[in-house]
Amino acid sequence: MPLLAALQSLPNQFCGEGINHEDQTFTGCLHWQALPGQRALLLHYTASGTDGEILHRETTLLGYLPDGTLCLWPVMDELPYVLAHPAIRQAEGGHGVLEVVFASGPRSLSEHFRQEITIRVEANGQLLYAQAWGEPNGSFEDRSHCRLSPVAGTA
Repeated sequence: MPLLAALQSLPNQFCGEGINHEDQTFTGCLHWQALPGQRALLLHYTASGTDGEILHRETTLLGYLPDGTLCLWPVMDELPYVLAHPAIRQAEGGHGVLEVVFASGPRSLSEHFRQEITIRVEANGQLLYAQAWGEPNGSFEDRSHCRLSPVAGTA
C-alpha cells in the first residue's frame, strides 16, 4: 500500500515517546492533514521535552515528484532552507509493516548537510518517525526516533 494511503487509513493524530541526538527523552506528536485532491499530506511534528520546552518542530509536505517518486519537503527550525527528500527505499513487510526512507542526498556526500527521515507504519497502526543526519564534514548517524500511537478520539 502506498504511504499516503496507509497514513490516510489511520487516525490523523499520534503521540509517543522518543529520544533525540542529545539523549533527551521527549514527547513527540505528529498530526497529518490531507490537502485538496488527496494527492499530498501535510505532516506537523513537534518534539517537547519533559519540561514542555519545544525541542524540535517541523511541517512537512509529503507528495509526489513529476516522475512518481514519493518525496518529503520538511520545513524545520534547525535549517534555514528547505531540502527535498525523495524516497530512496520502500519496504513492505509480510506482517503489514510499511517503511519508507527519504533522503536529502547520499550519506557519503560529507561536504554537505545530509539527512534521512524514516516513516514506518506498523501493522498495529503505530508509527515510527526517525531522523538521521550528518553536518558538513561530520559523521552521518541515527540521531532521533519516536514511536507514536494514535491519539484516542481523533479522525
